[in-house]
Amino acid sequence: MSSAKGLLVVISGASRGIGRSIALAFADAVCANGDESKMISPRMHMVLMARSASSLQETADMVQQRCGNGDDSIMITTTCHEMDLADIDCLPKNMNTILEPLSSEYENYTSCVLINNAGSLGPLGKATFICDDESPSASLKRWRDTIDFNITSSLWISSQFAKAASHVPLVRIVNISSLCAIDPFPTMSLYCTGKAARDMFHSVLAKEQIDDEGAASSNPAQFKVLNYAPGACGTAMTDTLADSADLDDKLNKFFNTSRDEKQLVRPDDTAAKLVGLLMKDEFESGSHVDYWDV
Repeated sequence: MSSAKGLLVVISGASRGIGRSIALAFADAVCANGDESKMISPRMHMVLMARSASSLQETADMVQQRCGNGDDSIMITTTCHEMDLADIDCLPKNMNTILEPLSSEYENYTSCVLINNAGSLGPLGKATFICDDESPSASLKRWRDTIDFNITSSLWISSQFAKAASHVPLVRIVNISSLCAIDPFPTMSLYCTGKAARDMFHSVLAKEQIDDEGAASSNPAQFKVLNYAPGACGTAMTDTLADSADLDDKLNKFFNTSRDEKQLVRPDDTAAKLVGLLMKDEFESGSHVDYWDV
C-alpha cells in the first residue's frame, strides 16, 4: 500500500460465524466503491484473530475472492493472527503482536474499526447449579475462565485498541452484543452477565470521549462506539443452545423451532446490516442497537 492506507479493520473471532461474515461484508463494501461513506476506502487492510489458523486462512481467502472485478484501484490485504484470547496471561503479548507493528502506521490510516466479536456461551444451567457436578475448585475455575474470556479479554482489547488508534481521523469500536445484555435469559446467567458487562464498558468508553460541551475530547480522533446485537443467528453457538439439555425449556424450544423452521438470522444478513449501519454513521455513540431495530 502507499502512504494513504485507507481503512484498517481488526476482527476478533474471525474464523467462522458472524466474525467471518463481517469480514466478507467489509470486503463487499470496499469492492462496491461506496463513496457515500467517509469510513470506507478502496484500500483496506484487515487483521483477523481467532484460535484456528486454518479457519482464519479460509476467511482471508474468501475476503480476497470477494473482489473479482479486476478494478486495480481496489486493494485489500489481510493478516491472520492465531491466538487464544481466553488465555489472559498471554493476552498482552499476543495483542502486542498486532498493536505494536501497527502503532507506527496508525497515522497513515484514514479510518480504523475494531469488531470485538470473540466470546463463548460458557456453562449453562440454573445459576445455583452451574458446574454443580464438579468439585468446587473445578467449578470456580470454569466460572473464572468464562468471565476472563467474555469480559476481561474483551474489555482490555477495546481499551488497548482505542489507545493505539488515538491519532486516526475516524475510529469505530463495535462490541458484538446480544439481547442477553439487556434481558435476563434463564440458565444463561454467565453469558448474560458477560454481554451486560461488555455493553456497559463500551458505553462508558464512548462517554469518556465526549466532553461537557458534547464535542470531541482531547483525543483528536472522531471516535464512536456501538453495541450491536446481531439477532439470533444460525451459527454453531445457536446449535449448541438448541441441543443443550441444560438450557431452559422455553428457550430450548425457541431455538429448536427457529432452527427447524429456518427463522434464524443469516450471519451474512446481520453482518451486512452492521456494515451498512457503520457506513451511514447515524447511531449514537455508546448505544445498543439490535438487528431488528435497524
